[in-house]
Amino acid sequence: MNATRPFTFSGVIAPQDYYHQTTQAQAYGAVPDEHYIAPTVIPVQITVPSKKTIGVPQYAPTVIGEAAAGYDPAGDCQGNFMSYRFQPNNNCYAYGCNITPNTFPQPGRRSGYLLTASDFQKPFAELGALVASYAEQDGLQQVGNTLDALLAFKSSRQGTNPSAAQTTCGYLGGHFVALMVSTAGDANWPGDYHWARCDNSSGACDSWSQKDGGDQVTNFDFAGQPITNPISANWQVNQGPVSNTDNRELVVEYGFYCFMFVPESGVNII
Repeated sequence: MNATRPFTFSGVIAPQDYYHQTTQAQAYGAVPDEHYIAPTVIPVQITVPSKKTIGVPQYAPTVIGEAAAGYDPAGDCQGNFMSYRFQPNNNCYAYGCNITPNTFPQPGRRSGYLLTASDFQKPFAELGALVASYAEQDGLQQVGNTLDALLAFKSSRQGTNPSAAQTTCGYLGGHFVALMVSTAGDANWPGDYHWARCDNSSGACDSWSQKDGGDQVTNFDFAGQPITNPISANWQVNQGPVSNTDNRELVVEYGFYCFMFVPESGVNII
């Protein structure tokens, strides 16, 4: 028998991850036995690509963290990114936003936009634009795809947000994130997305960290190097042998698409 090896993902929900699959629940309706898996099922109204109500399993109440100021995963969102609490239920998108909805959140889902398997069949630029646009629906803001664009956005925003302490740089009122996407490809790789978060957005913007799927939060890239620039960081993943009849290892790569800004308030994800 040719058994295909399950892939691991950073942002999207893996088909074998039964704990975070959405249901076809009616609004405010309960799904039989759903309570055995998750304490609460949140009904979410989807309008794109089609109108329907889905049920999103939530393992604990949402916790909103403060704007990222330094690398401190244990202090973020009351420790919800750590193994002892709700690490498996908060992915790279949650970490990027510094919000733990404990639902393995997806860009746009809270706002009625649902990423589908066919979306990851799109070319790189189209997929990146789609994921970014869905994140915008959740409250994130487009910045650009260069460090110059990021620094220009930062300068403009700080100039309009003086801090109470009257610092020379001004108050940023949020933090930056970087979006990487991987399109569907060989060996039935279905595609994925990934986010990294800037830990010194009010400073040099040269210190970043990330949470790879349900794994631990780290401040290095997939090659173990400190993330100083997401554009040049290594986002390549060895998925291992394709199947038990094909021992070739599949290597997938996430490409940098853009920088986005996460304001301190007004972001809503699930």
